[in-house]
Amino acid sequence: MAVLPSVTLDALPENLEDFVALRDRVAVTPQGGAAILVTALLLYVRDRDLGLQCLSAVMTHERLSEGHGGYDGRRVRTADAQHVALQLKKQTYLPASYIKGATPANGYELPAPPYVVECSGNPYSGDLESGTYKIFVECSGASTPRPVTLKRDEQGIWKAHEWSTLTVGIQQPVQKA
Repeated sequence: MAVLPSVTLDALPENLEDFVALRDRVAVTPQGGAAILVTALLLYVRDRDLGLQCLSAVMTHERLSEGHGGYDGRRVRTADAQHVALQLKKQTYLPASYIKGATPANGYELPAPPYVVECSGNPYSGDLESGTYKIFVECSGASTPRPVTLKRDEQGIWKAHEWSTLTVGIQQPVQKA
């Protein structure tokens, strides 16, 4: 695996407007697109409605349907929203496992900012010029990085197309005595 430059986020956004501004700055690379997806999942755990809006802003057009409660007249498809709700209800700490320093040993507690997301690619990740790229996001709760396929939109923003493994279960946090 080829390690890609890590993505550093100074803070988590407080609202959709700040999230979209962050997306537009960060998601200009595939690893930035993956990091902003992780950010949307972190926000979902804090505030479901905001998280769904943010997920709508980071997913490819094909993964969305028309409707309210999302971003720009599009929302997360029902099946994807139900999947996220089910998985994150069981393991609310799951999105934090993609932030460097949040580990099973510390209960996946987020470190103090800045937050770092580390990613890698491999010879089969694709060609950046094609506009489709598979990236692998480091996960402290899993033995291998988790794949995410991203597509670059017409504005040059890398958006999540296939990312279901980011919500697959991980190692339970260590219980404090």
